[in-house]
Amino acid sequence: MSDYQPKILGFLCNWCCYTAADSAGVGRYQYPPNLRVIRMMCTGRLDPSFPLEGLAAGADGIFVGGCHPGECHYIDGNYHALISASLVHEVLARIGINKERFLIDWASAAEGPNFVKIITHFTHRVAALGPLGSSEKLDAEEVRHKLSAAAEAARGRKVRTGLINASKEMIKGGDFSRETISDLVATKCDKALNTLLG
Repeated sequence: MSDYQPKILGFLCNWCCYTAADSAGVGRYQYPPNLRVIRMMCTGRLDPSFPLEGLAAGADGIFVGGCHPGECHYIDGNYHALISASLVHEVLARIGINKERFLIDWASAAEGPNFVKIITHFTHRVAALGPLGSSEKLDAEEVRHKLSAAAEAARGRKVRTGLINASKEMIKGGDFSRETISDLVATKCDKALNTLLG
């Protein structure tokens, strides 16, 4: 692992991943202390602008953790979270930020050790990338500017319409693979992202 200690912001589902983190603490499992947590009722409530704003505000990496697909307390919230996550990955790629800085993964309430494994691996990965902008060969001000513009683009009406259409098609098709979801988001949001991000 790099000596660099990254700042990681986490958005954790109340019912599963947050509880897994809590049980890891109660069980005294050791993992890097770099994660700062925001608890959400469901990862389906994750606005795609949140991770982009988190990076713009100084985080080196963003982690989103929820219930395993098919086990969401709100039925299909984590599938919709995959739609938002795919948009974040798409936007990061378009503005030249390493997509490895953003991760969405799953840990049930009983999976404290799995949560530790996920966070430890992600922390090492972000540490190896170094401070935000270093592996991308961008200066800090340029990174902040690009990410702020990207967060604003993610809030745009046409992008939101594309996400809604991607979600509808995902549910209708019943294919919840990350590759299919990524293709849906890229297709449905391409024109709007081209307009908003240049």
